Amino acid sequence: MCMAIEKECACGKEAARLHHLNSILPYETVKTIYCPSCSEDVGFNAGTMIRDNGWIIEYDMEVVSLYAAKMGLSKEAVTPDLIFDEGYSTWQGFTPTDLHQANKEKEALAQVAKTDKAKYLQMIREWSISRARKLQEEGWRKARETVDA
Repeated sequence: MCMAIEKECACGKEAARLHHLNSILPYETVKTIYCPSCSEDVGFNAGTMIRDNGWIIEYDMEVVSLYAAKMGLSKEAVTPDLIFDEGYSTWQGFTPTDLHQANKEKEALAQVAKTDKAKYLQMIREWSISRARKLQEEGWRKARETVDA
């Protein structure tokens, strides 16, 4: 089971939705989230942070190190990139606000499902592929992995 969390960014203008793979890492893993507005003045530290399209997640690596064995890794092997890219603490979806954005986009498609299920299935497939490509072009890290796969 995955744990989903929502956390405000440092300036309070935005909120990000994250999930934690198999609920291995606790809520406290994410120390601070910086949106594009508040990340401009942040000194980036690759030992505790990841960057994704203007957003920064700062992890509490002391907390993470307590759970390294549960992740099947040594404390030294656990990096912010691994935490994010392997899904231990990452966006819920492709972007920090993906769940909300995707649901809004799918609402229009859902109307078609009421009258023509075959057309709806075709449209949702096309929407999914084109959306992933669009997000990849925008520079979102997880979209890049999905489209390339």
